[in-house]
Amino acid sequence: MSTKALLTVEQFGEMKTADTEDFELVEGDPVQLSSGTYRHNKIRDLLGHLLWAYFKSNPIGEAVGENGCVVANGIVRRPYLSIFPGERLRQIDPDKIPAPFAPDVAGELLSPSEAAVEVRRKALEYFRAGSKEVWILDHANRELEIQTAAQSRFLGESDVLETSLLAGFSVKVADLLA
Repeated sequence: MSTKALLTVEQFGEMKTADTEDFELVEGDPVQLSSGTYRHNKIRDLLGHLLWAYFKSNPIGEAVGENGCVVANGIVRRPYLSIFPGERLRQIDPDKIPAPFAPDVAGELLSPSEAAVEVRRKALEYFRAGSKEVWILDHANRELEIQTAAQSRFLGESDVLETSLLAGFSVKVADLLA
């Protein structure tokens, strides 16, 4: 019987980017992520574009999509969207993977291939690693859940996504789901 060697976060980070770009590291085991659907990519890119425009006018941080982030020993997650405040950006080497910590806001998009319970597990990992909010977009149910460590808030299509972490940023949930 052979045993599989588990990777450390450091070993995972030393791999070629092409070998890690579609993977998360879960308890030392590289786990391949499914490819995003057109809808998934469109939503991620739209929200990323809106955040890029926001941060251009409000240089308090940055948002990036599909970036590996260390959330625990042996665990690297790739939220579909990560928001980092400016002071933490200086701690990230832009040429290395993964980011050494979780984002302040981690965005996840429920997909047909991923169970809601798995996304909720990731949210707990983000919070344990210091994230302040997790945004979970559920296109099938036409809602966006904003989680904090203390509570969850559900937004429907007629609601507006706003957060105290990004003063002045807002987007209609319906626009994200269009």
